[in-house]
Amino acid sequence: MAEDPDTALTVALAEYEHLREARRASNDQATARFNFFLVVTSAATAVAGALVTGGGGTATTSAVAGIGALVLLLGLTIFVRQVEFTNRARLYAVAIDSIRTYLVRRAPELGPYVVMPTLDDEGVYQGRPPGGPWLRDAVGLSGTIGLVNSALLALATGLGVRHLGAAWWLAVTCGALVLAGGASAHVWYVRHRSRASHTRIRSTVERRHQTAGDPAGVDPADASRDGSATEAPRVRWTP
Repeated sequence: MAEDPDTALTVALAEYEHLREARRASNDQATARFNFFLVVTSAATAVAGALVTGGGGTATTSAVAGIGALVLLLGLTIFVRQVEFTNRARLYAVAIDSIRTYLVRRAPELGPYVVMPTLDDEGVYQGRPPGGPWLRDAVGLSGTIGLVNSALLALATGLGVRHLGAAWWLAVTCGALVLAGGASAHVWYVRHRSRASHTRIRSTVERRHQTAGDPAGVDPADASRDGSATEAPRVRWTP
């Protein structure tokens, strides 16, 4: 007689494969948008440089200003979208770790051989670069786009101040202040959205796992009657 199919394991493996493919698709979209932004920015810089070197004038100034405004607007929209891609990737990562945790709980003898973190074990690899989360967000895809946006805005500010007849040192100072302020504002937005995502994910994980029963399918009520009930594993999830 054939054995009954393990429905829970089948569903878990199907969910794991779905999450893996969805995470890959999300990462591909994020990378494609980032590359598109770099291509557009490089092309706009080349066109603006050709216009400036080709001769000054009101028409040239207006064309360069228009190109810069369009690139900056595009950069802001892609930056916001890129932050959402980052948060979605974080959610996929936690969802995958949750499925892996279920699989390890089903076969606890494999726990010592699972190196990557699960919800029950911090594992060996933490994935935290030197400098903490601020540096990680500053050098990520979203942070890089924010830095380019800030540089464009700082350049426009410096040129505008210089065009008004101010001294070059004042123009440089104004540009540097705008660069620092813009970069800080971009990183703050990334951190703000990241903290909100962390809070939402942590709340969901803790709520769903704090009363988790036996992964093999034992009814907690039956386990309490025969004295085999145990405390639910403590969830160790670190953003």
